[in-house]
Amino acid sequence: MYQATFILFFAFTLRLINLFFNNLDINTYLTEDQLMYWDWSINKAYTLDSIDNKTELLERMPASFLFFQFSMWLLGEKLFSVLLIQIIIDSVTCLIIAYIASTFNKKLFLFAGLLASISPLMIIVSSQILSDTIFLFFFSSYIYFFSNFILNKNKKFFYYAGVFLALSLFTRVTVLPLIFITLIISIYIFYKNKFHKFLIVRVAFTFLLISFSLSFPRLFYNYINFGTASLTTQSGAHFAYWLVPGVLDFENNEAKLNYKKKIQQIEKKLENETNPFINSSLLKEEAFDTLFSVNKKSIIFAWSKGAIYNTFSPSILLDKRIRSLPHPSFYKNNRNLKQWLNNIFLDDTFTTYKLALVFSVMASGIFLVLLFFGILISLKNYFLKCSIFYFIILYFFILTGPVFSPKYIHPLLPFFIFFESLVLLKICEFFPKFFKKA
Repeated sequence: MYQATFILFFAFTLRLINLFFNNLDINTYLTEDQLMYWDWSINKAYTLDSIDNKTELLERMPASFLFFQFSMWLLGEKLFSVLLIQIIIDSVTCLIIAYIASTFNKKLFLFAGLLASISPLMIIVSSQILSDTIFLFFFSSYIYFFSNFILNKNKKFFYYAGVFLALSLFTRVTVLPLIFITLIISIYIFYKNKFHKFLIVRVAFTFLLISFSLSFPRLFYNYINFGTASLTTQSGAHFAYWLVPGVLDFENNEAKLNYKKKIQQIEKKLENETNPFINSSLLKEEAFDTLFSVNKKSIIFAWSKGAIYNTFSPSILLDKRIRSLPHPSFYKNNRNLKQWLNNIFLDDTFTTYKLALVFSVMASGIFLVLLFFGILISLKNYFLKCSIFYFIILYFFILTGPVFSPKYIHPLLPFFIFFESLVLLKICEFFPKFFKKA
């Protein structure tokens, strides 16, 4: 109880201090997607009072926007007030991550809670108006209950996992395949433990109803009005404008130019198209045609590059104060790390950013060493119990592909922190033994 209270207080204090050291002027603080999240929330998106274009709203899932509206209703339409609610949620997430670790070993509770509390990525993301923080809260809760189900075989944990999967899906469509993966794993567990077949069917059906309960109205609306079972219109743009260009980095210029021309032709063809799902479908179709036509080595290299960059990239680079420093754009340097680093280190105008980069790389290096050894320990001691962790990590790496940003490992932090806490526990257990021998 005391440890849990300390983790909550410590996590909240660090996030509150971070807010106070930010200039939370809406006109200068919010950029890119954050502006969209704020404006849509102000305009009561996904409610009966919404003044936004309903077709445009099909691009995202509703939960984070409804959360921001609730925060505004509770404390007013001030950026600090909304972020205050969000850092409280993120502090609770730190506690949930501690409980996830403790399901495997109770001694990991404090280590995992402290690592989550000081996580630069969680602290920075919790100070941004995006869906990441509320999604991690729901997703971490799903991981906690599903882990408990795997370890205890109690179907109530299975239902709780379904509730938080439903909330996760209502926030981001990326977890949709995980609903079916969770169901398959659970059916196997029920069958292996000799549950009655009728009971397995009933429990599985109940889980599906729970998991889709919040998103079913959106599915029904999209099918009736647009003839599709897709939840959002976002996938086409993601594949066509972000994922494929990352793969084409490993192809010749001719392939890049041909792809660019084909996308321009599709855009011209769709200028008067009113069904946004057709837009998404055609972009996705061209993206997959391109992926199937390129050298398979390019796909492997692109995905490997994305996984490595996103894991090793210092999360502090996402901070508004760091991003506002003069520095070259990674994407404008053709996503070429060597070229980007050369521009930073050879140009004296980027001195402050250079120092921040060096410091953040050193800090990230410590966590990466812990992560590496933690994975080795988990493979040795918790391989079967953690198999779902490895699978979900792989799933998110495949999903993200060659799209680069430290924030793409944000949903993986509960797993990474668990691995890191394993190392800290080993270190703490080693020293008393060492001194006893001495």
